[in-house]
This record gives sequence, structure tokens and C-alpha cells, in this order.
Amino acid sequence: MAKITNDITESYISEVKDLLEKILKDTITLKTNTNDTETLNHLLRNLHTIKGNSRMLNYTSIESLSHAVEDIYKNVKDSKIKISDRLVKLVFAVADKMQECISSIQKTGTDTQNIDIYLQYCDKLAAGELIDIDSFTSEITSKSEKTLKDDEEETFESLGDIQSIRIKLSRVNEIIAAFDTMITREFHLKAQLAELKKLEEKTENRELSKIRKQFENDIYALETSIFSVQEKAFDLRMLPMNLVIHPLEMTIALEAINLNKKIKCDIPKTDIAIDKVILEELGDILMHLVRNALDHGIEPPDERIKAGKNEEGTIRITCERGARYIELTVADDGRGLNYEKIREKALNLYSDQAEEIKQMSEKELSQFLFQSGFSTKEEVSALSGRGVGLDVVWSKMEKIKGRIKIESEQGKGTSFILHFPLSLSTLQGLFVFSNKEKYLIPSQHIIDIIYRKKTDYTVLQNQNYIKFENQLIPCFPLSSLFKDRKLGLAQDEEPILIAEYMEQRIGIIVEQIEQYVSLVVKPMPKGLSGCSILQGIVFDEHYDIVPILYVPDILQRFKSLRGYDIKKYEAATQKKTIRILVADDSTTSREIEKSILEGAGYVVDDAFDGLDALEKAKEKQYDLILTDHEMPRMTGLVLLDNLRRLAQYKETPVVVVSADQSRALIEDFQRLKADAIIAKSDFKRGKLLHEIHELLGDL
Repeated sequence: MAKITNDITESYISEVKDLLEKILKDTITLKTNTNDTETLNHLLRNLHTIKGNSRMLNYTSIESLSHAVEDIYKNVKDSKIKISDRLVKLVFAVADKMQECISSIQKTGTDTQNIDIYLQYCDKLAAGELIDIDSFTSEITSKSEKTLKDDEEETFESLGDIQSIRIKLSRVNEIIAAFDTMITREFHLKAQLAELKKLEEKTENRELSKIRKQFENDIYALETSIFSVQEKAFDLRMLPMNLVIHPLEMTIALEAINLNKKIKCDIPKTDIAIDKVILEELGDILMHLVRNALDHGIEPPDERIKAGKNEEGTIRITCERGARYIELTVADDGRGLNYEKIREKALNLYSDQAEEIKQMSEKELSQFLFQSGFSTKEEVSALSGRGVGLDVVWSKMEKIKGRIKIESEQGKGTSFILHFPLSLSTLQGLFVFSNKEKYLIPSQHIIDIIYRKKTDYTVLQNQNYIKFENQLIPCFPLSSLFKDRKLGLAQDEEPILIAEYMEQRIGIIVEQIEQYVSLVVKPMPKGLSGCSILQGIVFDEHYDIVPILYVPDILQRFKSLRGYDIKKYEAATQKKTIRILVADDSTTSREIEKSILEGAGYVVDDAFDGLDALEKAKEKQYDLILTDHEMPRMTGLVLLDNLRRLAQYKETPVVVVSADQSRALIEDFQRLKADAIIAKSDFKRGKLLHEIHELLGDL
């Protein structure tokens, strides 16, 4: 088990004490109002929380006691037993024992206690048996007194012993917001310091210089203190990710049984802690992704065996921490995504985008998986029929200021890669200028910053495009969102922010990038709340309001040229890779022919005889085959006959280079549709390349 930090233990103890108090209060309420189902459900939830957290931290005594009481109240809910005085007294006694376990954790680090008698009486009561509660009370009292005599150093918790307190999350948020105001005012002081420095240089006043230096030292000392205390305030909202990650092991095991699948999980332990607000959303996100892997990803054992896989599938969850972000991956080794099936489903649902969808790459098609109601699975199972899908994952990732991408290979598996911040207390982004106005663009959607000259642009239908990572990306001036401005070519060396959303990319052209900042977000003023391209505001160092741009809405507004138009351009401008297979039993001949063809820009494979060539042609598709006639195991004529029997090679150009130029042989090759026959005695580089170029045409 991973080492449990003091902070986690203190948080656990504080929470259990609080929940026990609520449980006892609910117990009394139910005694007077046995039909109060809301209180009963609330009590059961609290017991379940104690049980689950205790199990996670390996406090087995508290786990067993809470589970025993939970069983009692479950039977009350199912009307198998009634609430009685015996029940109330027993629950109060168990609660006292759990308090003893808590004290034991504080003193020894373990909750180990003798709880057998408590569990026996709970089991009897849950089963509907009559119990002698007075006998039980006497027995536990005598044991408690004996324990006190044996333990002379037994002490009771006083106010001085309390090492932790509980604080509402809203109070923590108020503290963090107060720090943002302090930081903004500190920026304002820096601006005043700059003005003071200018005055000092202008007047050359020594007294002013002394004041300025002291002022400067005090400001930077204050800055250090503010950021140090702010980090400690942020830590108050941080909880370990294991709280939501490791319970998934049990989920995977149980669901695998229900689905008749053999699945193991690989979840390395992590000590990473993140914002409580993010952690709450992350639990649902991971549950959806795990269920998706269980139901859609991992194949049944018989299907895996047919595919040459181990019958047991694997779901792996890994987590890495960067300076300000977390990258979490949920991967399976299942069947992978069927992109053609996704394309087919997309065409049925979005027929108005048919041309664009037909031209989409696999990466672009994956965006449809996050659309509400989109699924390629026809039959409904216990998991896939829950009424929610990956659209929930996407919306929750947006809520925690994160992004998600998919990597998949058919037959090998799928990975969902989540990228999100450590905390929502602050927003990281770039201050940029456009038309002399200042904006903040969140860094979560910015994947790169590039600088380009006007000669680097490609213009299609009056729209600027730039080549980035072998992809043609549309570029738009940010100013066009706010000013009536024609979209012309950018100025030399303008900065371009490459933004990504839903597997789509755009370039946002700005006039200047000022700095990378981390600030607390303020809500939008009421007058601007209806502007969808803005998601909030921050204050800069001059205490000026700076609007935060909402990249997803910006991308949708900018998108004016359909994807298939770009695809057509790329297809027209990108040179196609042409593959040629050379078959000859002479090593020298093969090397000469291969050298000539590779020098002309073709990709060339070689085969040492006809049989070797036929096997390679079946494994890989070639645009042209060059073959000798006289070869061991299989001649060129037999090779050509076999090739023409294969559907993929019925029309593929075949060039024969042979020393035998007899009429009978030439007629045999022509009958099998050889496209050209070159005599070895008349072999020339130019002749060979001319014939191949003529045959391949515009390929």
C-alpha cells in the first residue's frame, strides 16, 4: 500500500468524526420518524463513505464496523427489520467503538481493535434476531474498564490535542480570491515603481533614489511572501488522485464478470494531488472512459484468441505531472476504433456535411465520438445503454479547463489522453494584443506559437493557410472578431497562436504576445455575459480589465472553409509516393535497376526471383513491377500470370527486362498483358525511366 501522508490521515479522521456525528443525529431522527426515507438514505450514504475511505486507507476495523451498521439500515430500508431501542443503542455503541479506533489511529497509526462482539450483535440484529442489548452493554463496559486499567497512560483528547480543523471549501475560495486581489495590487505597485524610477533618472535626486531602492526591495519581498502563502492556500483544496483512481480496480473487476470478459487492470500508484473541484469531476470522467473500454474496447476472450491475442485484456491508467498540468491516460489493448464505421455513422447523422466527412482523416473523425448520442454500437448492454456517452466526458473536461485526444490503432487498442491543470484556482494563459486591445488566451488550447512571413502563406478562396506539422491550417487575425476588417495577408513576422479544439486546428494571428501569466478568473460583468467568445475577465498589472477569450467558440466562428477543400488542395500539391518492385536473380542487375529508379525519386523494393516477388507483392501494394524472365523457382512469365490472377494487380503496370527477345516469348508476355518489354542488350537508363514514366502517368 502506498504511504499515507499525515495530511490525508488528518483529513480522514476529521471527516469520519463529522460523519459519525451526522449518523447519530440521523439515527435519533429515524427513531421518531421511521418513514423518513430521505434521512435514511442520507445515513446510508454517510456510512458508505466511511466504509469506502477506510478501505482505501486500510483501516479495517472502522471499515468492518461501518459495513455492519450499513447492513442493519439496508434491512430497515427493505422493511426486513424495524427501528427499535435495541437498534439505536447498538448503533451508538458501535459509534463509540469507531471513535476509539480513531483515537488509536492518532496514537499508533492503526485502528486495530477487538470488535468481534460488535460485529456478532450487528449481524444478529440485521438478520432479525432478538438481541439482549443490556447484556451486550454490560459486556463491552467491563471490557472497556479492563482496558483502561491496563493502559495507565490512557488520555482523553483535549483542545490542545487537536491537530486539524475542517474548513468549508467556500472559505478556501474566498481566501484564494483575496490573494488574487493582493497580487493585482502588487502589480499596480510595480507600475508605480517604474514611474518612480523614471522620475529618479530625470531629477537625479539621491534621496529619491534611496526611497526607490527601499520601495523596490519591499515590493519584491512582498511578492515572494504573497506567492508563498498563496501556494499554501491552494494546497488546502488539494487531494490525492488515488481517491478516484484506485476504486476503479474494483469497478473493472466486477464489470468484467458481468460482461463475461477476462480483463486485468494496470494502475500504478501515484502521490499526485490535485484540486478537489477537479477531482470530483475526474471521478465521473474516468468512470465513463473505463466503461467505454470495458464495453466497446476489450473484445470477448474467443474474439481475442482468433485475433492472435492473449485472451485476457488490459486496461491501463497512467498519470504524469508537469509543472502546472497533469497528463492522464486511459488505454486498452482492445479492438481499437473502426474509423470507417464512424464515418458511416457520421454520414447518416450529418448528411449535410457528407462531402466534408468523406474527406476527413481518422484524427478528424474521432471528434464525432464526443457528439451527444453518437455511437457505432448497435446493441445495448448494461453499460452502453446507460443513456450517456463520451459527450459527458468532453463537457466535464471543458469544465475543468482540460482537453482530450484519442490515439487508436485498429486491432491493437485505444488511448484517451487527458490534459488538465493541477488547480482551477488560477488560469494560465497568454496576454496578447490585437488592434491595440489586450486579451488573455487560455493556454489549455494553445499547442504552439510560430512566426511567419507573408510569403509563407497559401491562399485558398481568399483565406490564408499555413503549413504546420504537415497539416494545412487556416489563419485568422484576432482583430476580425471585434472590428470590421478584411482578411488580407498578415504582416511580416506576425505571431500566430496554433489553437486546437475537437481535433481541429486554427491559427490566431495577433500583433504582439506580451507574457505568460497565471491569474484568478473573475466572472463576466453582466453587460458582457451574453458574449459567447468571452469566458471571464482578469486584471493585469495596471489593474485594467482584460477579457478572456473562449477558444472553442472562436474556432467555430473562424471556420469558413470546409475541410474537404483543404484536402483537395493537399492532394493536388503533395507528391505521391510511388512504390516499385524489382525482381531479378542477378544481384548486379537488381542493384543497377534499383539505383536508377531510386535516383528518379521512386521507393524501390527488390526480390531475388519470381516466387520471392510474388510473396512480397501479396504483402504490400506496388504501383509498378519490373521483372526479369529467366529466374529460378519461378520465371517472369509465370510471375506475370500469377499477378494477373490477383485482383489488386489486374491493371498494375509490369515491365519485363529480358535477354530472350524471341517472338514466341514476347507474344506470351503480351498475351498476359505485360505493359513493356525491354531487351537487356538494349538496356539504357533513359529508356527505362521513359517507359516507367509513360506507364505511371500522373501517379
